[in-house]
Amino acid sequence: MGIQNKIFYNESSANKLGWQPSWFGEEEFNEELIEKISEFQAKYDLDSDGLCGPMTYRRMVTEREASATLAKHQLSKFMGDDGNYIICDDGRVAIGWDKVVNIRDPDAKKLPEGCYRYGRRGVDNPTMIVTHFDVCLSAESCFRVLKKKGISSHFVIDNDGTIYQMMDTSNEGWHAGNSRVNRASIGVDLSNAFYTKYQKYYRVKGHGPRPILTDVRVHGAKIKECLGFYPVQIEAYKALVKALCAHYDIPMECPLDDEGKMLRKVHKPSSKAKYKGVVNHFHLTRGKIDVANLELDRVLEEARNEAD
Repeated sequence: MGIQNKIFYNESSANKLGWQPSWFGEEEFNEELIEKISEFQAKYDLDSDGLCGPMTYRRMVTEREASATLAKHQLSKFMGDDGNYIICDDGRVAIGWDKVVNIRDPDAKKLPEGCYRYGRRGVDNPTMIVTHFDVCLSAESCFRVLKKKGISSHFVIDNDGTIYQMMDTSNEGWHAGNSRVNRASIGVDLSNAFYTKYQKYYRVKGHGPRPILTDVRVHGAKIKECLGFYPVQIEAYKALVKALCAHYDIPMECPLDDEGKMLRKVHKPSSKAKYKGVVNHFHLTRGKIDVANLELDRVLEEARNEAD
């Protein structure tokens, strides 16, 4: 095939497949492009005919995708966040977790402004993290419920450990039922339907069975058997807590009883937003039991040890 016919072939191929001469380092469809295509084909043991047909095109697409991914990875390392971050005070905060969807992500579950208050009245930075279970089957259903009810939490951790950020941590979420606590805290939901009758749902969805807890106590009483959390959710939660505590200088501590174990009743300083640390929703009011099925003291101890 002559040079002019090869040029015509490459022009037709580009129109059909959607590639450009720039993919091979050239600006025009000419003899130099044919040579560059031949050199590329030789790297992949293809027939070095200088024609960008379907096989050559597929290999170039793969190479471009790989190069773009590596370039993004190197840029992320240079920026110091390894590409994974949450949004705090309209800026990036690195998090050591590989499944994060922040509010700037195209797939974000971002709550509308009517679900929260912009800014924090009279509070410079949050001093508490309040942990909840959402009594929902997934992060998506949690997001829908919050949006419909016009309330908010800053994060929700899905069954597979994906952390979805739903609002900037600089804004006041409506998650604690207490305006003072809302102003001073960050809300984190762990997706968990709680009731054991939903165990079949998790199996059908391919998540596997959740732990079943039979001896959980809160507010001086034993509650019915309930579902625990997937290990991957706990690991995601620890990564999120470490990132938030480091950024806002919040102690990775929770209210403790006289024996040094997690307090399993209302903690008055927390309910008045006078505590600095990580709490469960039940620490704020007797009307809540979440997240009694989370061993917060043990989880925070592990997080502290990992951070050292």
